[in-house]
Amino acid sequence: MIKGSIISLKQINSAAFTVQDELFKVGLWFEGCKLVDTEIYRCPVSPLSLYDADGFFIHGASAVQKILGFEPGHIYIPSFVLSQTFWQSRASLRDVIRHEYAHSFAHHYPKLISKSDFKNTFGDEYYSYEPIKMEKDAFISDYARTMPMEDFAETFMVYVRRKGIMPSTIKNKQLIKKWQYIDSLIKLINK
Repeated sequence: MIKGSIISLKQINSAAFTVQDELFKVGLWFEGCKLVDTEIYRCPVSPLSLYDADGFFIHGASAVQKILGFEPGHIYIPSFVLSQTFWQSRASLRDVIRHEYAHSFAHHYPKLISKSDFKNTFGDEYYSYEPIKMEKDAFISDYARTMPMEDFAETFMVYVRRKGIMPSTIKNKQLIKKWQYIDSLIKLINK
């Protein structure tokens, strides 16, 4: 996504279709899977608290967010991003949507994410806002280092983009463990 560009509904629909096909290929897009219930909406701009977001998922809507029409359980893509910070250099709108589907997964399958396996794998609980204390190579991106939920979402994003095939460049044991964790979640969903 190019900083300062306008994102059209056509671009969002095209990217969403591609990502949903990828989710199908990894076993996360089928009747009965809760990700199918997640809608993707275009909004004019992000809420002030998320002013620099290329996209966002609403876990719980504040009173103001509800007034503005944001509902929990859905992905929102702003038509225009006001500002971007260093970690927002994702390759594409598809990556943003992949990332937000990870948050959707956590929202729709909270019992899977709340288990101690998540904390052991990602360094803390999903909703912890503390930076994670792991070596730099244990993260798929710089943004993943900010907090466990973003680490999960960034790892999930690459997992879906690569259709579950781990890049041979991943050598860090903790990062491999994160990849395998996502793989195990998908297997649980498909039982």
